[in-house]
Amino acid sequence: MSNSTFQSQSLNDWLFYLEQQHPTEIDLGLSRVDSVAVKADIKNLGAKKTVLVAGTNGKGTTIRFIEMTLLKLGYRVGVFSSPHLFKYNERVRIDGELLDDETHVEAFEFIEQHKEGTSLTYFEFSTLAAFKIFQDSKLDVVLVEVGLGGRLDSTNIIQQDISVITSIGLDHTDWLGNTLEAIAFEKAGIFKKDNLAIIGETNPPKTIKQQADSLQVSQTLWSGKEFKFSNAKMGENAQEFAASRWHYNYGNLEFKNLRANFVPKQNIATAITTLIALEVNLNEAILNQVIADFSLPGRMQILKTQPLQLVDVAHNPHAVNYLNETLIANPLFNQRKCTHAVVAMMKDKDIKDTLELLIDRIDHWHLGDLQGNKRAASATDIQAILLDLGAKQVSVYESLPKAWLEAEKHQQTEELLLGFGSFYTVCEILKLQ
Repeated sequence: MSNSTFQSQSLNDWLFYLEQQHPTEIDLGLSRVDSVAVKADIKNLGAKKTVLVAGTNGKGTTIRFIEMTLLKLGYRVGVFSSPHLFKYNERVRIDGELLDDETHVEAFEFIEQHKEGTSLTYFEFSTLAAFKIFQDSKLDVVLVEVGLGGRLDSTNIIQQDISVITSIGLDHTDWLGNTLEAIAFEKAGIFKKDNLAIIGETNPPKTIKQQADSLQVSQTLWSGKEFKFSNAKMGENAQEFAASRWHYNYGNLEFKNLRANFVPKQNIATAITTLIALEVNLNEAILNQVIADFSLPGRMQILKTQPLQLVDVAHNPHAVNYLNETLIANPLFNQRKCTHAVVAMMKDKDIKDTLELLIDRIDHWHLGDLQGNKRAASATDIQAILLDLGAKQVSVYESLPKAWLEAEKHQQTEELLLGFGSFYTVCEILKLQ
């Protein structure tokens, strides 16, 4: 289809067009996307500072914390993240706000005019369109979330000022390798010569340092070395948890009375270190305001308090391990008499090792198919895995929404209802609210 066909089309038409343009959904490599970026002259995003964030988990929350802090301090900020929960517009934020359809359509038209027959994946096309939007917006800071891996991800064509790695865990092993060392090598492939690298992973594989040396970064800041944080003592009830504090230090800079929330302290500490590297003027009052106000849909999100309902996009062992630790340690959750879980996962994930982490924590599992999702594992397949792991109560329903609604009927006031397993799972649950 020619570009002229698309001049007056809707955003949905464009997204359908993007989905049809490349023979595979994932096609790692920089040659195609880089060639188009050069033709379009959008490799320089036009911001005063650019940050590229990679990691197995925690990218979105780390970026969101940086974004919220910068906005409170009066900076102009752009964010590119993925995937979206409800609509494509969520992938690009300018000054904390989503953009209208027309802005995205104009950016797509611009990329279409410059790609000159180059075949791009959906993610590559959307990455370039976001870069065009940032370039036109004249921002102070742009925060870019890596899509898959890092070294060969389309976001890695920019010359960022700061590279961040939030965490390393086993995920996307078909693409990135089946060891932590191999995955860390791919994530650390975002490092650039003479630029700063911040590593939030508290137990980093040696391949991260190897990449830092090979790619000749100017400086590395490691969690546990250059910057440190203490976990808050949770207390024995919700009131004590609300009053609990933790501290962060980087060199002579210390924040001793930071509030606790559900965001991993590792991510907040990594975000604070990035903010320091951006040379912004921080104080405890600002940081505590951000902690108190922090929100990112689907990440440790409480839907209701009476009865208590929680959703989280955790979909691999690394993320579910944090979820489990929170359920064990936090008095808001660990004093519940019973926990119901509504789960659906993608069949390309490590379902057994992920669910095994919660097998002793969940009293009643509720499963339903993510209808129309070809990547999703069937509810009956997940049921078989849970039964093999020793789960006592497993109920299967025709769809994920049905599973949630039925679980709500079973839930008593003093019980917890938890939904997790994928972005798609959380999205289906949030649609019911």
